[in-house]
Amino acid sequence: MAKGKETSGDGAISGGPRSVAGQLIDADYLIVGNEALIRLTIKGSDGSAYEVYDPDFKPYFYLVPDNNAISEDKIMSAQALDQGSLIKPARVEWEDRSIFGKQARAARVFVQNPSDVPKLSAALSGLGECYENDIPFSKRYLIDKDILPLTMYEFDLEKQGSAYRLKGFKALPEVRPPELNVLWFDIETYNPLGVPRPEKDPVVMISYSYSSNGKHGKSVMAFKKIDLPFVEYYESEADMIKAFVKKIAELDIDVISGYNSANFDIRYLIERSKSIKVDFNISRFEGETRIERHGLVDRVKIGGRVHVDMYVVVKFISVVGAAEYILKLNSYTLKNVYEAITGTKKTNVEKKDIYKLWDGSREELEELATYNLSDSEALEKVYSTFAPIMIELTRTTGNSLSDVSVSTTGQLVEFLLMKYAHRYGELIPNKPDDREIRSRLINPIEGAYVKTPEPGIYSNLAIFDFRGLYPSIIISHNIDPSTVCTDCTDYYESPNGTKFSKSRPGIMPMILKLLIDQRAEVKKLYKKDKGNIYLGSRSQALKITSNSFYGYLGYARSRWYSRECASSVTAYGRQYILQTISDAEEQGFKVIYGDTDSIVMLLGGRTKEDALEFVKKLNEKLPKSMELELEDFYKRAVFVGKKSEKIGAITGAKKKYAMISESGFIKIRGFELVRRDWSRIARDTQRKVLDTILNEGSAEKAVEIVKNVIKDLRDGKVPIGMLAISTQLRKGIDSYDATSPELSAAKKAVKAGLKTKDEVEHAVISYVITRDGSSISDKAVLEEFAKNYDPEYYINHQVVPSVMRILKELNLTEDELRNAGVQRKL
Repeated sequence: MAKGKETSGDGAISGGPRSVAGQLIDADYLIVGNEALIRLTIKGSDGSAYEVYDPDFKPYFYLVPDNNAISEDKIMSAQALDQGSLIKPARVEWEDRSIFGKQARAARVFVQNPSDVPKLSAALSGLGECYENDIPFSKRYLIDKDILPLTMYEFDLEKQGSAYRLKGFKALPEVRPPELNVLWFDIETYNPLGVPRPEKDPVVMISYSYSSNGKHGKSVMAFKKIDLPFVEYYESEADMIKAFVKKIAELDIDVISGYNSANFDIRYLIERSKSIKVDFNISRFEGETRIERHGLVDRVKIGGRVHVDMYVVVKFISVVGAAEYILKLNSYTLKNVYEAITGTKKTNVEKKDIYKLWDGSREELEELATYNLSDSEALEKVYSTFAPIMIELTRTTGNSLSDVSVSTTGQLVEFLLMKYAHRYGELIPNKPDDREIRSRLINPIEGAYVKTPEPGIYSNLAIFDFRGLYPSIIISHNIDPSTVCTDCTDYYESPNGTKFSKSRPGIMPMILKLLIDQRAEVKKLYKKDKGNIYLGSRSQALKITSNSFYGYLGYARSRWYSRECASSVTAYGRQYILQTISDAEEQGFKVIYGDTDSIVMLLGGRTKEDALEFVKKLNEKLPKSMELELEDFYKRAVFVGKKSEKIGAITGAKKKYAMISESGFIKIRGFELVRRDWSRIARDTQRKVLDTILNEGSAEKAVEIVKNVIKDLRDGKVPIGMLAISTQLRKGIDSYDATSPELSAAKKAVKAGLKTKDEVEHAVISYVITRDGSSISDKAVLEEFAKNYDPEYYINHQVVPSVMRILKELNLTEDELRNAGVQRKL
C-alpha cells in the first residue's frame, strides 16, 4: 500500500505492535476497493516517518427529519447512482444534537465512500434537513478525533503489511515536538518569450537549501557545467529532475517550501515532467503530487509531506498585521520581502534575461547559479521568520499545516468552531447559498465609533485602549448565535435591543475565553524570554485567532453568520468607548481622539497618577473580561484630520498622527513619509521637521529648519552626496520607450565612455539634477560625475514636497516655506 515506508536510520522496516512518541504532520485518505481509509503521516521523535491508517473511521453526515415518524428503515432505503453503480447508506445511528441552541433528534448516516456523502444527502433531503455533508473526510477525522497536528502524542500502532494501523493515542503535553525536516527550493526556466512554456522550455536550474535531521546544506542543480562549488552537474534536464525527486526522499523531507510555488514552481515541474516523460512525484507514500483548489488559492498535496507556499503565507501575515515592516510593500516579491525583514540587498537578475544568461558566457552562467541559490537562501530566511506563526496557528486551531498555510482568518475560525461544535453536541451549520449571501451583503453592519481629532500640536498625552475589545465583549455578554433569545428571563441586552441568554453558554465566548487566557499566560512567559520565537509566535497565533471571531460573525459567507450578534458587538463597542470618553472628561481630562477601542487624552493639569487612578476606577465598573489598559504616556503629538462622513453611519476622520513617547519612541500613523528613492536632503529635512515638532512642539522652529535648508541649497553649500536620487533600472537601457532622469543619466555615462552597458543595466542608478540642460531628464547626471546641482529643482521637487506632507495639515503653505521673512503661528 505504501510507496515509501516508515524508516529508521538504516532504512529498515520495524515490525510488530509498538508505541511511538511523535507528532501528526498530515492527514489524508486513500480509496482501497470501495472504501475510504484515513491515512496519517506521523513523525516520530526517533526521526522516523510512519504511514498509519485508521480503517475504523467512516464518512458520514447528519439528517434532521422533518417529523419523528421517519424510521431508520426509511433512511436505509435511500439510494443514489454513482457512475452507474447504486449506492446506499451503510448504517444509521440516532443522536441528540442541537442547532443554534435548539435541540434536535439527528440521524448520523454512515456511508462507504466520502464521494457518497453529497449524493446520498441529496437523496434524503426530502425527509428533512441534512447537515455536515460538505466537510472533507480528512478534516472530519481531525474534528471528530480532536487531535492537534504538530503536537506530541503517544501513538499505539500495530504493524500491518508495509504500514501501521492506529490503535489509539494519548497526549504528551509536556513534550516539545522535534524540529521537522524542511527543504526550500526554487527553479529557473528557459524563457525566450518571457513566459516559459512547459511543453517546450526546460527547467534549467533547481536550487535548494535544507535542514534535515540536524544537518544543513544547499546546492544548485543544473545540466550545464558551472565552475562553482555549490553546483551539481547532470547530463540532462530529465536527470536533474529525477535527482531532485531522489534528494527529497534521501533527506526524508517533511515540509517542502517555495515562493509562489503552487502557482509556478511545482506546477511547472509537474507539467514539464509530463512533457519529457519523467515521473515527478515527490510523495513520501502512495499517491500523486497534485495541485488542488482551496478557497481562492491553489495548494499542493503531497502524500506524506506538507507543502508551504511562503508567498501565500506572507500575504496572510500582512493582512492580519503581524509584521509591520512588510505592511507597506507595494508588491510581495521574494526580493522585497527578504530585504524588508533583513535590511540587506538580495542578489537579483531580471526574469526576462534568464534565458540569455543560460545561453551566455561562463560568468553569466555563474551569475545565474548564484542568483538561483540566493532565492532558496532568501526563502529560508522568510520561512524562519513567518512559518513559526503558521505552525502555532496549526496547534491553536487544530487544522493541518497544509490547510492553515493557505487559509484565511475566517477559515481558521470556522475550523475551530467546527471542532468545538462537535465536541459539545452541536450540529455544524450549513453554508449559505448565493441568495442568502446577497441578502446579507446588501444590509451592512454599522461599524465602530471614531472621534475626529482637531488638527494641531498637543503636549502631555496618554493613550489607553481596551484589551481585545470585541473578543472581550463577546465573552462578557455571552454573544453567540445559539444564545440569541426572545423569551428568556435572564439575559444580556445589547444597545440595539438583541437579547443573549445568560443560562446557556455559547461556543464562541467559551473558545475566546480559552484563547485569551492562554495568551495571557504565554505573554507572561514571553516577557521573561523575549528571544523565544516559539512563545512570540504562539502569542501572535492566539491573537490572530481571537481577533478574527467578530469578523467571522459578520462575514456574509460564514456558517455562523449572525447579524444580531455582529451588530451587537459593534453597538457595545460604541457604547463602551463613548462612555469612557464621557467619564474621562467628567474627571477633567480632554479626549482629543478616539477610534474603535482606544482614546487619546490630554492630561492638562492632571498627573499620570490621576490618569491611572481614573482607569483603575473605570475597570472596576467594567465586566470581568474587559479591561482598559495604558498603552503609554506621550510628551507630544501632532494630529491632522480630514473628515469623511457616510450617511446613516457613525464614521470619523482618517487617522493621521505622529507622537513621541516619554521614552523617545516615535509612533507614526497615516503620514506618508518619503521613501529611500528620494534624496537624502529631502529625507533628512522631513525627519528633522517631524522630530522638532514632536520634541520641541514648535512649528516655527520646523519652518526655520526648512528655510535654512533652502538657503543652503541656493548658496551652493549642500554636498553633492546629499542630493543623489537612487532608482533601479529594471530593463536594458535601450528597452525603454520613455526617458526618465535615471535612464538619461545612465545613457549619457555610457555614451561618454564613463560606464559600460553592463555596469548600468539592471543596476541602482544614483543621479543628481544639475544646472546643465533644459528638461529634468537632460539635467540628470550620475552622482560620481556631477559637478553642480540645480537648487530650484531640489527646493521645489524634493525638500518642500517632503515636508509639506506634514506641515500642510497644520495650515502652512508652500510659499511660507520658500519665501524668507514670512511666518505664521499655529
